[in-house]
Amino acid sequence: MKRKFVFGVMLLVAVLGLLLIPGEVQAASATVEFTTSTSEVSTGSEFTVVCRVTSSEVFSDVEMKVLYDASIMEFVSGGRKVSGEDGILQISSTGNEDEVKKRTYSLRFKALKAGVGAIEMGRRMTVKNLEGDSFSVSANRVTLTVKEPVGSEATPDPAAATTPVPVATEAPSLSTNNKLKSLRFDCLSMTPKFDTNVLEYTVKVDCDTNILYFNYVAAHNKAAVRIKNNDELLLGENDVRIVVTAESGDKRVYKLKVIKESESETRVREQQEKGKSDITFSVYEKEGSIFIENQYQFQVVDVKDDSILPSGYVKTSVDLEGKSVTAYTMENDLDNNYLLMYLKGTGTEPVLYQYDRMERTVQRYTGTMTQKVNKGGNVAQEKEFMPKTGAWLYAALVSMAVIILILLIVILNMVLRRKLGKGKRELDDMDF
Repeated sequence: MKRKFVFGVMLLVAVLGLLLIPGEVQAASATVEFTTSTSEVSTGSEFTVVCRVTSSEVFSDVEMKVLYDASIMEFVSGGRKVSGEDGILQISSTGNEDEVKKRTYSLRFKALKAGVGAIEMGRRMTVKNLEGDSFSVSANRVTLTVKEPVGSEATPDPAAATTPVPVATEAPSLSTNNKLKSLRFDCLSMTPKFDTNVLEYTVKVDCDTNILYFNYVAAHNKAAVRIKNNDELLLGENDVRIVVTAESGDKRVYKLKVIKESESETRVREQQEKGKSDITFSVYEKEGSIFIENQYQFQVVDVKDDSILPSGYVKTSVDLEGKSVTAYTMENDLDNNYLLMYLKGTGTEPVLYQYDRMERTVQRYTGTMTQKVNKGGNVAQEKEFMPKTGAWLYAALVSMAVIILILLIVILNMVLRRKLGKGKRELDDMDF
């Protein structure tokens, strides 16, 4: 009986351990594929490009931008979920109640002039399921060659041949039109609004934009357009130029002051757009000290008294905006997503703040992690698995643990009662 009891306890503990081990959650992925039935079309003809979004996992919503060469082709139609013009289309299929593994969009274009045009996915693309989980996305790029239609030449009639009479003709005049008809950017903002006669603009992009994506249409079909200084955008101001050369050789230059946000500026703006209340920040150095600032200004200082730090934290540093900032991390988990910083506000004493590496935010440290640190817990992992696994699963595991505990108590009680009964019988059989 004792062996059976031990074996039962070991089996229940093993089952409980397997259930409590969180499974690894991998982000789902989706693929955007552009296809067309032909790679060559004639000017004036219409053609269709199929945009197909597929995934091995089911998804509900798709929202993306599609870029095309507006100087080579013109958008005709794409259904009620597709809108846009001048080189940028918006596919917005949101609010769907069904989940599928494939969604297809048919984009109809008209070839405008000879040249090579491309259709590709824009920088912003979102694929989600009904739970709100975002998929990672990859996409291809399709190009089409537009050619002038081949004309038929009439067969000369020998009987109609006559001696040609020289006729004086004027030299053909070349167009001097070096203007742009339209100009659009995939950016955060553009000022002022485009006007063909306005030559200077300010364009703002986020920290992830390395090349300025835009579409244009020249006012004359024989004008040549060339882009300068758009190979690699640097942090801050960039001088990008669009040079339009008319058929006659006359040039017109559109000057663009492209302002690229720093990483902290982008994160601050995104947090504000999402309506979060955490303190987002920028980092700078002044008079040998490092400061963190948003609506408040904080000076980063060193902890002089180690008793201020929770048990289990050691001194380290983190690189923010190219500045080395003193911070404190878990000794048993140096790569944890959360760090502590000792920050001093204007006219106040320094206190501990919690820094989130992923979200790049700081908030007042409340000490909620101290117990987990002392026990060697990994807060970052727990935060990651909770939303993925679901609260219902953990509630079920807790309930199962309670049931197993009750079973163990019942089994133990039965064993004790059996032993007591056996001892009583032995006493009764003894001859005093």
